[in-house]
Amino acid sequence: MTTIEPFEATDLLYLNNVNLDALTENFPLEFYFEYLILWPDLFFKSVESTVDCKISRDNISGYMMAKTEGKQQEWHSHITAVTVAPEFRRISLASRLCNTLESITDSSPRNVNFIDLFVKCNNALAVRLYEKLGYSVYRRVVGYYNGPDDPYPDSTKTISDEKDAFDMRKSMARDKGKSTRKDGRSQRCLPQDVRF
Repeated sequence: MTTIEPFEATDLLYLNNVNLDALTENFPLEFYFEYLILWPDLFFKSVESTVDCKISRDNISGYMMAKTEGKQQEWHSHITAVTVAPEFRRISLASRLCNTLESITDSSPRNVNFIDLFVKCNNALAVRLYEKLGYSVYRRVVGYYNGPDDPYPDSTKTISDEKDAFDMRKSMARDKGKSTRKDGRSQRCLPQDVRF
C-alpha cells in the first residue's frame, strides 16, 4: 500500500533504492536541507508498506522536491526533482506525486499560477508523462545541462537534445492559460535568461 508522507531529514539515509539510478539527479545534502527548511510542505515521499514474516516495513519508493518562486504573474511552483525507485516505476507513482503537488500549490496559501519543471529534451518517457499530466513545452533552454567543462552557450542557434532542456509548464485554474504557449518547442532561450 502506498502512502504520501512528509519528507524528513533522516529519510536521506534511506534513499539508495531511489537515488542510485542513472535517471536520478543527486544533490549535496545542504541542498536537500534547504528544501526541508524553506518548503517543507512541498518536499514529500511515497512510502510502500509491506508485511513480511509478521514484520512490518516501510520503504521509500519515490519523492517530490519542489519550491515556490517568482512574483505576480510569474508566481509558480517549480518541480526540482520527482523520482521513483526503478522497482516502483510504471505504476503511476510519479503521476501521483505530481498530482499531490498540484493539489497543495493550487490552493491557499500557495495559490500559484503555474507549475514548471525542466527535463532533458531527449528524455522522451518523462516528456510523455508530463504531457499526459497536462504540462506543455513553454520553451527550449539551450545548454541547460552543460557540464562544468562546457560553458553555457552564447547563442540559441546550436541545439543538442542531450544538453538542452524543455521548460515545461502546467497552468493552474486562476492563470487561464497565460503561462503556457502552443509553439513552445520553437521558442528558445539561454540558461541565463531563465529568471523569476
